[in-house]
Amino acid sequence: MNIIENIVKKVRDGLFLASSRSYGEQYVEPFVRRKYGFIDPQNNDHDATDKDGKRYEIKACKVLKATGNSKKLKTILDRILFENNNLETNRLISFDECKTAEYLANVQNVKRDHFDYLIYVLLFSDCAKIFFAGKEDIYTGNFTSWSDKHGRYDEVGKSGQFGITKSNIQWHLDHNLKDTVTYEEMTKIYQELSNEHDISKKHNDTK
Repeated sequence: MNIIENIVKKVRDGLFLASSRSYGEQYVEPFVRRKYGFIDPQNNDHDATDKDGKRYEIKACKVLKATGNSKKLKTILDRILFENNNLETNRLISFDECKTAEYLANVQNVKRDHFDYLIYVLLFSDCAKIFFAGKEDIYTGNFTSWSDKHGRYDEVGKSGQFGITKSNIQWHLDHNLKDTVTYEEMTKIYQELSNEHDISKKHNDTK
């Protein structure tokens, strides 16, 4: 493995090992904004805005093999010991396994009245799949596995979630797939963002 391949692998593994909040908000969102030329949001109601003022919510999910670490199947001691080897990087699924492996990628806290388009990103071991959906298409009976969930601030039907599994991923691929990106592309964009940050920091330091 050469230096570049090693960095790309570390980027991928870092995304999978990062906490749920970090990898979505701090890592995947900046990548998506840069890739599609979006700008940072003006408030916390959404995650990006395009040049026409359309609002985008960005969600990310790690696609991981189910652990089977259930209290119905194991003793409490066995379940605790199992956690020693339960790293996300030990449960990776490649895209070609998406219709055979057992997994649940759950896109949660989708507040339909806070955006115009939903972007949801599935991280596989060998690529990331990026999906776009208009908010008018997200409702029970049209959007597979959509479940209305009465949010704290939203009326019934405005907030919800949906799960992606081997049984319904083809629907998402057929209806909402926008792009497939490699971790090499993601690494390149992260490097660009880092370089710009360094330049900006040096400029500020000289003031």
